[in-house]
Amino acid sequence: MRVTLDTNILISALGWQGGLEYQIVLRCFQHNLELVISPEILVEFKQVALRPKFGFSLEDIEDFITALIESSDFVLPEEKISIIKDDPKDNIFLETAVTGHAQYIISGDKHLLNLGEFQGIQILRSSDFLAVLKRSS
Repeated sequence: MRVTLDTNILISALGWQGGLEYQIVLRCFQHNLELVISPEILVEFKQVALRPKFGFSLEDIEDFITALIESSDFVLPEEKISIIKDDPKDNIFLETAVTGHAQYIISGDKHLLNLGEFQGIQILRSSDFLAVLKRSS
């Protein structure tokens, strides 16, 4: 399965190893899921992860980004999408998923989750995605 993960999923995976988000990222690191990622997602992730409230070290952030790059299908979005008006930055996840032919976007963001689906790509919370995985195995 090809998946795109939004920033809050990546932040949660980095900060709370053992949580649902970490379980998903671990499956990507183990190549049990195909992670589709773009430079724009990595830039946003790094900007958010550097916020003092999270307490991540620069080394931890950079190591995590390296692991993401090494275990993902890195794509350059081919088209601009402007579906999400309330938070236009969220469109990068749609652009990445479409270009990379992802089947799922995993998110905790209400703007994405409210779409439910975009061009055949299902948009699910971590818990719902893990339930899909369980049913399919």
